[in-house]
Amino acid sequence: NTNESQSSSSFFNELGLEGSSWLLLGSFWFLLGGLDPFKARRSFSLKSCCDQSPSCGPAAMASTSSTVLLPKLLVAAAIFAWTSCSWTFLTGPSQPARRRSPSVVLNAGATSAPGDKFKVVYFDAYGRVETSRWLLVLADKDYEDFRYPISFDTPGDFSTIHREEFDADQKAGKFDYGMNMIPVIESGEFRLPQSKAIERYLAKKVGMMGSTLEEEGWVDALNEHVGDITAAFGKKESEQKWFDEALPTYLQKLEKTLPGSDGFAVGSKSSLADVAIYRLLKDVQPPYDASFQPKVVEAYEACPKIKAIVQRLDKHEGLQKWIAERPKTTVG
Repeated sequence: NTNESQSSSSFFNELGLEGSSWLLLGSFWFLLGGLDPFKARRSFSLKSCCDQSPSCGPAAMASTSSTVLLPKLLVAAAIFAWTSCSWTFLTGPSQPARRRSPSVVLNAGATSAPGDKFKVVYFDAYGRVETSRWLLVLADKDYEDFRYPISFDTPGDFSTIHREEFDADQKAGKFDYGMNMIPVIESGEFRLPQSKAIERYLAKKVGMMGSTLEEEGWVDALNEHVGDITAAFGKKESEQKWFDEALPTYLQKLEKTLPGSDGFAVGSKSSLADVAIYRLLKDVQPPYDASFQPKVVEAYEACPKIKAIVQRLDKHEGLQKWIAERPKTTVG
């Protein structure tokens, strides 16, 4: 039975060298008399000899001991032969050491401490990584903004997209650690995939994830609220209906959830939540018709906390410089 053979083999493999050593030790212990089934017989024989014959002495005892020694040697030899010769039969031939797959080796240092500078990897687009870029800009952190070039036979039709450089790196396994998807960030041996995980990690890294565990939870929750609103925008019936009805309603709901004040969504300093809210109102992707911008302003003007967040970040020189000078793309 294959399963039984595997089970037996597994048992003896687990027994391993330690078990083999115990069996060998037992054979020598037996040889020396520790596990001697003949001991009692010998003692009885010697006692009988001495009781029945006054001439029984050392010579007679030595003769009796030599008579018992031969069976002991044979049994010890049998134990030794069993442990040395039947091991391969019981466990099967030895297997070569397993080699780690290239992907395992590649990702071995993924959780290592990062270096001083991050590399943000994505396409030449804003998309799912722009919030992370903004976090680094707001924190005044130098980083490498790596963008794979993309083009379309038909603008906006992703079935006609060309991305040869990314396809080559993907095929080579460069992004196995991210399930072959981007965005990712890298620094030294450290690497991290998934846009939301990247946002939370960078926010925490640069001190924009709240000052307490409770604030961190709220920053995370508000970021998810904004994600829900963005998803709803993507499913809108029409832009006119969205800006006339849906957006004002969503912003009123969001306003009621904000625990912060004085231009901060949470606590008393900038956070990922502020960036998410600002992007929702000022940099939503794909971009909407600019003629609706007055409707957006009207919607957040009715929400004092949200309005304060927008006004504060409108005055942030580093962020405004980035928005004005960042690479222009044909893709949101």
